[in-house]
Amino acid sequence: MPQDTKRDAARRELLRLLKGLEFYRAWRISGIKRARGHVQQEDLNEIVLPSASFIRDFDAAAGQYSHILQVVQQWYSHTYLDLCYRMYTGGEDLSSDIRQFLEDFRNEAGFEFQSEAGLVSKTIRKVLKRGKITTASDYFILKELENCVDQPGLEDSEFAVVSSLLRQFENR
Repeated sequence: MPQDTKRDAARRELLRLLKGLEFYRAWRISGIKRARGHVQQEDLNEIVLPSASFIRDFDAAAGQYSHILQVVQQWYSHTYLDLCYRMYTGGEDLSSDIRQFLEDFRNEAGFEFQSEAGLVSKTIRKVLKRGKITTASDYFILKELENCVDQPGLEDSEFAVVSSLLRQFENR
């Protein structure tokens, strides 16, 4: 594949992912406005950068443009981990708000937030291979699978094993 075609494909993928990133950013900003009545620069510093900065960096990058795409993909993984953690530790109102966000995200962006994270399938494979859940991070990621209608990346038999491992971790 010619280099320009690879770059064009990477840019299209970046733009697709950035649509979701912007949806997340707007959701976080609106949550801050609801909670505090206004948003300050310090608040914005705690939220992911606007899409325009990633596009600018991608377009300016010579041969290292794929690194920008990887940064955005990693953002999905880290942010999904944070969402899972907050969903299970932040109370029912926050949990409900995050679940609604994930549903709205799917409708707006046209894809599942967690499917782009890649973290879910990696965690599933790691835990199934190991035969146990050893970290809270893995637990929170896999616990969210029980709330998904389609259990992405899991066959029924694997889901049964994961459910059993979740119960074992909870009973430790």
